[in-house]
Amino acid sequence: MSRMTRLIALSVVVGLLAGCAAPVAAPPAAQAPKPAEADQTAAELPPVTITYTYGGTVFKDVDLVSEALSEIARKKINATIKLKPIDWGAFDEKMKLTFAAGEECDIVFTAPWINNFIQNVANGNIIPLDDLLPKYAPGLWKSMPESSWDAARVGGKIYGVLNQQIWVKPFGFYVRKDLADKYKLDVNSINKYEDLEPFLKAVKEGEPDVTPLTSAYNWMFETAGFDPIVSQEVPVAIRFDDKELKVFNAAATPEFKASVELARKWYLAGYAPKDKIPRADADAMWRAGKFAMMLASVVKPGGDIEHRQRFGQPVYAKSVTRPFLTTAAASATMNAICRTSKNPERAMMVLELLNTDVEFYNLISKGIEGRHWEWVDKEKKIIKPGPNNADYNPNTDWQFGNQFNAYYIDPEQAEQNVWEATRKLNNESPPSAALGFNFNPDPVKTELANVAAVVKELQEPLTMGMVDPETALPEYLKRLDEAGLQTIIAEAQKQLNEWAKTK
Repeated sequence: MSRMTRLIALSVVVGLLAGCAAPVAAPPAAQAPKPAEADQTAAELPPVTITYTYGGTVFKDVDLVSEALSEIARKKINATIKLKPIDWGAFDEKMKLTFAAGEECDIVFTAPWINNFIQNVANGNIIPLDDLLPKYAPGLWKSMPESSWDAARVGGKIYGVLNQQIWVKPFGFYVRKDLADKYKLDVNSINKYEDLEPFLKAVKEGEPDVTPLTSAYNWMFETAGFDPIVSQEVPVAIRFDDKELKVFNAAATPEFKASVELARKWYLAGYAPKDKIPRADADAMWRAGKFAMMLASVVKPGGDIEHRQRFGQPVYAKSVTRPFLTTAAASATMNAICRTSKNPERAMMVLELLNTDVEFYNLISKGIEGRHWEWVDKEKKIIKPGPNNADYNPNTDWQFGNQFNAYYIDPEQAEQNVWEATRKLNNESPPSAALGFNFNPDPVKTELANVAAVVKELQEPLTMGMVDPETALPEYLKRLDEAGLQTIIAEAQKQLNEWAKTK
């Protein structure tokens, strides 16, 4: 998700709710039409209208795109499509009202960070998809490893369709090509951040107008092989490959200590700015050639192209992380079927189209050919903006379905076959031992708020090297415990153990 680097940081993911989720009610029998059969032709299916409600800009041409989608859907599954975008700022509240009022809806966008997925399951707002998926969306069902579906399970049942994009987080660095070549940095030889020290020293000594690093920050849970099972806001984790599922304080580990000590060493050596630089200013400095390297960035297929497009600086990229699949990453964007849908089978057929039909998916993602976009190279699936691009340009491919079916807007990404490389990375990365676990914060809401406040106050200076870890780290650990971190760890362990019994 450029995809998940663009919108909003994930919030605390709520709950393991097996056994406590509200029962999912079926639509009243008197209102429900005869279910569609998977092998029926469009002519044999009764006509229906399927709504799709999601967050985003309400573009001028949304109804034109709805009709273009409907032309395809009528031929294939005898369904008319009605797109119902809601401005992001109002989406969350509007969906709460929709569900509370029992209003009819069919497909709806849901995620841990907006229109909360787990709360929707708990409140019975969305239905389980286990029976619908293989029968009415066989292509979608088979398009990803079966283990990936665990990320959308609650209480053993699948409630959401995962949108395929980059799920894993291969953290590493981007470095300017000109400086890497000048100082003979062999990017492929770098396997950990410490290996960069000779290059940082050379840039510091040889480039008086360049700061080697945007920041000495090099800590991420995933870099250490940790799965942050509660949230990114509190240092509670398991080791991703730990079958015993032992929960611990990530800030009290040797890995965290080594990271903040390295950041301090680099900070004192002058490899990083003395003060934190606002994001917009740092971006401008990158464009002006004031930095040599950026750390703790997701190094994904095609990421070097996106970086160059954004900053005008050609770069090399290298991951220093073994990527693995977590619940939070895989479930970051999903589509679900509302409990109030009168046609859940047909809604699932629409989800099949969104995830397997290239033309259908690109219609909703890019708009109408000749109006919103035009071909640059049809064979290579490369497009450019059309004359009316501003009238429909969601720029949220990651939201609607399988992004690996998206047309390219950059020839270099097409040459690198970025989508297939990303799919391969997802599929070949091992799953966390806690894949499918969702933490329920309700029993420790107070402690979570208190710990998050301590993290916000004390962690960043440590991880950026601005304070001495010899004294600041013990104080940080002390404050975390005083705020209730051990209570959160105990609750997370309890929930994880219960989840493992029913997994």
